[in-house]
Amino acid sequence: MLDDQRGATAIEFALIAPVFLALLIGIFHLSLLGLTVATLNFAVEKSARCQAISVGCPDGSTYYYAPNPAPVFTSDTTAACGTRVNATVTYQLNVLIYQAAIPLSASACFP
Repeated sequence: MLDDQRGATAIEFALIAPVFLALLIGIFHLSLLGLTVATLNFAVEKSARCQAISVGCPDGSTYYYAPNPAPVFTSDTTAACGTRVNATVTYQLNVLIYQAAIPLSASACFP
């Protein structure tokens, strides 16, 4: 009776599966955070360049490709370095029971 192994695999799976799924979901959400940072930097660089060399530029949020929420863009054409564009957004990280609001910001200047 003590050497009966029936159900051992199910118990091992029940112990390991939640940890493995949390790890996978965490990797997915951290990848979305990386995408958000990258697209935020791309959007401010593209917006700063467009505002420095052209008059009819779209809003910087048109260059932002990450999921919602949309960032807040501000621009300063009288900066010492040329045209400066700043953007801020708050990323909501939700991994199972862990939740955090991560403020992100990016700045670019084009002479």
